[in-house]
Amino acid sequence: MAMNDPRMRNLTEKEGLKGLGAYWIIIEKLALLPEPRAQLEYLRPFCSSKKISFAYLTKIILEYKLFKLEEDGYFSAEELNPVKKREKKTAENDGESADSKPKNDEKQQKTSQNNAENQPTDSTNSLKDTDSAKQATDSFKGNIKDIITSSAKEKETGSGRPQSPLQPVRPWQELVDELAEKTPWLEAVCMQSEYGTLLMRHIKEAVSCFKRHIEIYDKWHDLLTQSDARRYFVNYTKTAQTSQILRATLFALDAKQQSATPPDLHRYEQLVNGQRTYLGCPIPDDAPPRPDATAFWNEATHSWNSQNTAPKPPKRHT
Repeated sequence: MAMNDPRMRNLTEKEGLKGLGAYWIIIEKLALLPEPRAQLEYLRPFCSSKKISFAYLTKIILEYKLFKLEEDGYFSAEELNPVKKREKKTAENDGESADSKPKNDEKQQKTSQNNAENQPTDSTNSLKDTDSAKQATDSFKGNIKDIITSSAKEKETGSGRPQSPLQPVRPWQELVDELAEKTPWLEAVCMQSEYGTLLMRHIKEAVSCFKRHIEIYDKWHDLLTQSDARRYFVNYTKTAQTSQILRATLFALDAKQQSATPPDLHRYEQLVNGQRTYLGCPIPDDAPPRPDATAFWNEATHSWNSQNTAPKPPKRHT
């Protein structure tokens, strides 16, 4: 059981059930990743509630020796109740072997003496015994050869053949492309990120960036199922380094699209039942677009007058 580990008992004594719950929250979040290791910033999006503090999770990771801190800034869970080396038991066995060695030597000497006393004097019997021993040896060698040959054939044709690495049922590109589909899972991923609206608006471009990331770091071997692809995408959109690059890329794409889109000429008008209007007033069909939010239609001049337009100076009579 996990609570048999002295580190877990220390955590419970000092932090109580709150510390125990925080530990299992961290373990649960690590299980979502393709590899059960992450940077501390990975946990920050899960700490939006006041009940879970990012500082408290960091304390549990750093102070109770329940997690291994790696040189590249990542952390992973330590093994609970690790199997101890059986050095003591081995030493005891060695001692027993040393004690029993003199007894075995004495027994062997007695056996040799008995064999010497009972050895037949007849030379014919000695020759028969020699021939029998030779036949037994030859038979034993033949049996060993048959066993080795049978074992080799089983490895070639039977269950002894080494298994090839697991292969995905579908190409990993298809698994990743399906991430762009509008599903409740995708909505949850966007909500958990700090740039959900931007991510949802450019989800296809984000998935394309994710595919390039997989190819660069040669991670496609780990994507065997849809669940593998989803877990890796969650990590990709949340980990500090990759999420910052993705967000900057999507921001640049957003700005480029907005600058390339021409302005709407009728953005200061409303269309009601097919009739152009402004502030509830109808606009003639042949009128040009309303120039700004302060303009009003002048029936006398059949033109737009605007508060942002400086009045024309009166003409001088000569």
